[in-house]
Amino acid sequence: MGTINEQPMKRPIVGKDQLIDIYYPEINNLDEQKVFQEFRQDILNTNNVFISTLAMDFPPEVSLKKRKTIDEQWKEKFAELTHIKSLGLRHKVDQNYFEAVCEMRNLEVLNIWTSTVLDISSIRKLDKLKSLSISNFSKLDDVSPLIELKTLQHLSILASFKILNYELIGKMTWLKSLELGGDTFAPRNLMLQSLEPYNELKELVELDMSCASIRDRNYRQILKLKKLKRLDAHWRMKNKEREDIQNEHPSLKSGFFVAYDFVKNEFKDGIEWWIEKE
Repeated sequence: MGTINEQPMKRPIVGKDQLIDIYYPEINNLDEQKVFQEFRQDILNTNNVFISTLAMDFPPEVSLKKRKTIDEQWKEKFAELTHIKSLGLRHKVDQNYFEAVCEMRNLEVLNIWTSTVLDISSIRKLDKLKSLSISNFSKLDDVSPLIELKTLQHLSILASFKILNYELIGKMTWLKSLELGGDTFAPRNLMLQSLEPYNELKELVELDMSCASIRDRNYRQILKLKKLKRLDAHWRMKNKEREDIQNEHPSLKSGFFVAYDFVKNEFKDGIEWWIEKE
C-alpha cells in the first residue's frame, strides 16, 4: 500500500505584509508535524500529527474495506494518544470519529478539514484547546458548545453554511483571533447579519472575514474592537467610510482592509503581498 511522505510540506515564501499581526497561540515544545495514514507505533515519538485519509489520498488499489479498517483503528487508538498536542485531520469526520477525537484530552490544536458531524457537544472535553479550525462542516447547525472552551485563543470556521447561531461566538470574549467565512474556491461568501454581536470581543487582535458579507452593512462596529491590529475583509463600501474607519481605529494597521486600495484595485504603494514558489 502506498503511503504519504512523512516529511512536512515546504511552505511557500509569503510576502511580509501578509504576516504582520497574524496571531497564533504559543504551543510549548511542539514537534515538527508528521503525516500518517495507518496507525503506526512511531506516532508515540511526536506530539504533532496530521492524518490524511480521504479517499483521494490513497492509491486506487486500496479498497473501501481497507480504508474503513484504517478508520476503525484510529478511532480505537485516539483515547490512548494523550501525548499529542496538535492534530490535523484530512478526513471526512463522522460523528463517531469526532467523539473519539474528543477523548484526546491534552489537545491544544485541532484542525478538521471536512465533516458530517451534527453535534459538537463533546468538544467541551478538550479543555486545553488553544486553537480550533473547522471547515466544510456540511450538517452542523449549532456552535453553542464552543462557548465552554475558555482556553481557546484562535477560532476559524469556514464553509459551514448551515450554522444558525454564529452570533454566539461573540460571547467568547477571550478570543484573540477569529476567522469566519464561506468557501473561497466555490466561491461563496458566508452571510452574517451584522458585526454587532461581535462587539464584546475586546481581546481580539486579528479578524479575518475575507470570505464573509455583512447584511446590515454597518461596518463601523469594527471601531469597538479597540485591540484589533489586523483586519482581512473585502467589504464594499464608500471609500470615505473605509478611510474614516482606518483613521479612527486606535490600533488597526494591517490586513487586506488596510493594505488594499479599493479605488485603484491594487495594493497600496510599498505593500508586499504575494506568494512565491521556492
